[in-house]
Amino acid sequence: MEKLALFGGTPVRKEPIESSAVIDEDEVAAVTDVLKTRELSRFTGSSSDDIEQQLSMESAQAVNYGGQEFLFLGGRKVRQFEADFAQYFGVKYAITVNSATSGLSVALAAAGAGPGDEVITTCLSFNATGMSILLFNSIPVFVDISKENFCLDPQEVKKAISPQTKAILVVHLMGHAADMDAIMKIAREHNLIVVEDCAQAPRTRYRGQYVGTLGDIGVFSFQDTKNMVTGEGGIIITNNPKYARRCRLIRNHGESIPDDSTPLDDLVNIVGCNFRMTELTAAVGLAQLRKLAENNRVRNENARFLARGLNVFKGIEIPDVVYNQDNVIHILTILYHADRVGVSREMFVKALAAEGIPVGTGYARIIPDNPIFQRKLAYGKDHCPFSCPYYGRDIDYGKGLYPVARDLIKNKQLAFHIINRPNNLNDIKDIIKAFKKVYSNIEQLREIVKG
Repeated sequence: MEKLALFGGTPVRKEPIESSAVIDEDEVAAVTDVLKTRELSRFTGSSSDDIEQQLSMESAQAVNYGGQEFLFLGGRKVRQFEADFAQYFGVKYAITVNSATSGLSVALAAAGAGPGDEVITTCLSFNATGMSILLFNSIPVFVDISKENFCLDPQEVKKAISPQTKAILVVHLMGHAADMDAIMKIAREHNLIVVEDCAQAPRTRYRGQYVGTLGDIGVFSFQDTKNMVTGEGGIIITNNPKYARRCRLIRNHGESIPDDSTPLDDLVNIVGCNFRMTELTAAVGLAQLRKLAENNRVRNENARFLARGLNVFKGIEIPDVVYNQDNVIHILTILYHADRVGVSREMFVKALAAEGIPVGTGYARIIPDNPIFQRKLAYGKDHCPFSCPYYGRDIDYGKGLYPVARDLIKNKQLAFHIINRPNNLNDIKDIIKAFKKVYSNIEQLREIVKG
């Protein structure tokens, strides 16, 4: 029996298993091409007579529109990226933004969410999900997750609906699709907008349809840890021309030169924001989009190979959702049952880390435990929007709520972020080898706990 590295033995891995962006000469050439043109951004305001035509064009039409270099819709790389992304997902409109956080805010604002409105979303996600709701002064209403897929629990969504509910913000967490049939049924019954946060699920399918295309608006992320990366950046997709038009206005300062004749709906939430993507970012995005299918294939192959390899260990549970072939696994989550193993999760993770195996335990906290929500303070000393006179309710973000999500991140979750390229099955085999080594020394770990 090999001695654990935790106690001075030789670790399974001496070279770290790293998670990094998949970058090669394609991205270098794309960025170089943009730098040579000196066209780093081509967004501009527009007072032209054809502004309405620009705002309403489908993404495929906008690529070579009028041969113009300066457009309200951005430069050549931005428009090409939008067109290619829209085609890739089978939608009419794609609107690039400088981050998925911005994209979520823009999507909700385009749908008309504002002061006094509630947006139902998951309690378990990156903080940006909750913060994006606050930007235009709406109130996040957090609900618990499903034990099956770790996404929004439709039954909890149903309980959370009030007369002030405007939208449901669905997060397809870890690459798992939420239960969209149930969520869309609830939304249609109550006339609610559905925005899909697909930051961790590009090309995940639900009943054969890509997530992001099931609701009214979908949002994707290209941040450095995602399946395709541009450093920062995001994109909004929709088939609804009204939402696409408003997203384009909100993204670009609302700078279509409105005048006194502008309809009220065109002015609501058009508050001068700049959420535009640069030409450099779009160029990297075009190169990355061509790699997405292979990136996703490797993630799934690595994740499911690892899941099968770990399924033999006592106290390790592989959720059924991991084997759902429609999902693109972004983070492999397995469940650890300390009572069956006899060693705390913290000690187990520490032993794996000493063997050179990075294992996470999920988010440090659920979103509503963030002090901004606990203290209900976002804007100014008067605690807006929670104290907004248009709201008039006392939302509860109590510490006793959300038991399923709390149990997952505090007790059970083991999260593997290193299933992406350039890691391969040989790296995954080292993870399984480290598990075997730790389990073979489990009695020693138990003794330490007792001592």
